[in-house]
Amino acid sequence: MDIISLLFITFSVFYISVILWVIIGLSRLRIKYDMESNKKISIVIAARNEEKRIRPTLRSLEKINYPRENFEVIIVDDDSSDNTVNIIEAFTQKYNHWKLIRLKREASELRGKKRALNEAINQSRYDIIFTTDADCMVPPNWLNKMSAYFNDKVDMVIGHSPLISHKGLWYKILEFDNLFSAISGSAPAKMGFALSSVGRNLAYRKSIYESIGGFKSLKKFRSGDDVHLTERFRAKNNKAIDYCADPDTFVMTIPPSTKKDIFHQQIRKNSKTLKKSWPTVFFSIGLFIFYMLFLTLPFFYPKILSIWFGVIIFKFVVEFIAIYYAALIFRKKQLIPYIFPLQIFYPLYLLFFSFFGVLQLYEWKK
Repeated sequence: MDIISLLFITFSVFYISVILWVIIGLSRLRIKYDMESNKKISIVIAARNEEKRIRPTLRSLEKINYPRENFEVIIVDDDSSDNTVNIIEAFTQKYNHWKLIRLKREASELRGKKRALNEAINQSRYDIIFTTDADCMVPPNWLNKMSAYFNDKVDMVIGHSPLISHKGLWYKILEFDNLFSAISGSAPAKMGFALSSVGRNLAYRKSIYESIGGFKSLKKFRSGDDVHLTERFRAKNNKAIDYCADPDTFVMTIPPSTKKDIFHQQIRKNSKTLKKSWPTVFFSIGLFIFYMLFLTLPFFYPKILSIWFGVIIFKFVVEFIAIYYAALIFRKKQLIPYIFPLQIFYPLYLLFFSFFGVLQLYEWKK
């Protein structure tokens, strides 16, 4: 066997091993049905110019099924120029366990969402911090079910945040991308090496957050605060991160409203690929090399065509099993008929946005 064929087979074995590793991780997702919690919790939310999207978030927070004396809600208005602060204030005035913090744009070592969340955490009373975004809707049993995953050995719990379903091809792609994010967040976490998380549904101990430097340690990064924070928690103790796949904890999020917003959101999401820890970067580069070999090698080296066909069949089978399994776990059965065509399209989609992400070619919400 020549060196090119051996290289291709080596990377193919690596890739298929990763998918099998993912399937094992997904199989370890267990819902703790019999557990309830009475832990003290601080919910922190940053908002900027969200007058059109924040009301459903606030109404969902009102419906939380948890003793009021055991949690607080802290919402930071990050110098909004619209009516956001007045909307928040109308809610916070109704409840003595809700608090509004108003920030003004001024010189600071932290900017934007980092600064807002850091201020909220600094003013929080409790050790367990729950985070979500101002355009999300939390379920009634969010605190009760997700906080049950905290014990003496767990310092962070990652949750799932599905998109509210919309019609149209773009939204099917976004739902598939969201499912892929759920896979890359859940399976590695259950295998003891958390790679990713979403700030829309994340919980962690304030004491550990402070011990690793909090958001001040992330000030050099433009985006990806949740992922970088997870990496620092992992570096502190990689076995102290768990994943909650209980549907009663899924935090719904509103998808971007325009194709331009979708475009820039996806670039931002993939802009941190080469700014993660070296094991994660190495892992990502390995997958990238495999896909480039997989897509191009048969055209330049026809001798490998028979091996390539065998790999492609096995690849699609194990991928389908992993995605099908995840679609059941994360309640996305409607995506099952689209799995095969998206298996072909999605890697190209990911490479496209990763390229623009590495170049940092995106815009922030004004």
